[in-house]
Amino acid sequence: MNKGDIWQIKSAQGERTVCVVSLDSLDETFGACLAIVLHPPGAYPDTIMSVHLNAPVEAVAVALNLTQLKTTRFDDGTYLGNIGPDAVARVDQALRAVLDL
Repeated sequence: MNKGDIWQIKSAQGERTVCVVSLDSLDETFGACLAIVLHPPGAYPDTIMSVHLNAPVEAVAVALNLTQLKTTRFDDGTYLGNIGPDAVARVDQALRAVLDL
């Protein structure tokens, strides 16, 4: 599991699409990762806390929707691809803004 990976996983609300935002391979050490829940395009206004993603899925990452997930949640999930370094940098910037870092 690497930073910027997009997964579709099962949740109590049905299926959720998430973007991994924790360090690469952190899941191997702790059995968990940090992820942002993704939303359909246009679901949230463009702010310093939101990032529009075009690939591998079109979605909005809102830095307020940060969650810890056990790696077992990904066992039946579907890997959709990675957002790439430019989008990862924009997500990192949104996280820094929200966390006041």
